[in-house]
Amino acid sequence: MFGDVSVSRAFIYREQPSAMKVIKSTLAAVAILATTAVATAQQPPAATLLETHRDWNAYKSDAYGGICFAASQPKDSEYSQPIASRGAAFFMVSTIPSQNIATEASVIIGYPFADASKVVVDVDGQKFTMFTDADSAWVEAVNEQPALIDAMRRGRTMKVQGESRRGTISTDTYSLSGVTAAIAAAAAACPG
Repeated sequence: MFGDVSVSRAFIYREQPSAMKVIKSTLAAVAILATTAVATAQQPPAATLLETHRDWNAYKSDAYGGICFAASQPKDSEYSQPIASRGAAFFMVSTIPSQNIATEASVIIGYPFADASKVVVDVDGQKFTMFTDADSAWVEAVNEQPALIDAMRRGRTMKVQGESRRGTISTDTYSLSGVTAAIAAAAAACPG
């Protein structure tokens, strides 16, 4: 159904959606805290911030025996037409040892993708394709995963282009400053 998709990815995102909910709820809390600069003791984030490395952060949750991920938000977003609103967008690199997932790239885009649409990730001119499901996307060809992570580690800027259900094309630009250290911190916190 999704091309060359690993069994572990299908488990986490299809059969066990609460793992993705842990990541999404953490990122939602981060987005809220970033815009309001207020934290409450009654509503802690689902994961703990481990470290900040320039434009990237590393997080850990104890769910599923440990979910660790590096995440960043776009520095800039452009649209093919005016938009009314959009949820927070994040690019992540996740490690979930209990599911044999290591350094898996994904996107939470902040809107529902157009059905059967693809996402194009451009790291300093090197392009990768992602498949979409709801508001998230993952690398389409699993064998390209290491090349994407390597390009991110060596790169300076990454652009993520997707299409909404309404037909709007968005292009998010991410800084890759700090990505190598954040991925390493996340991987070290969830050894497999």
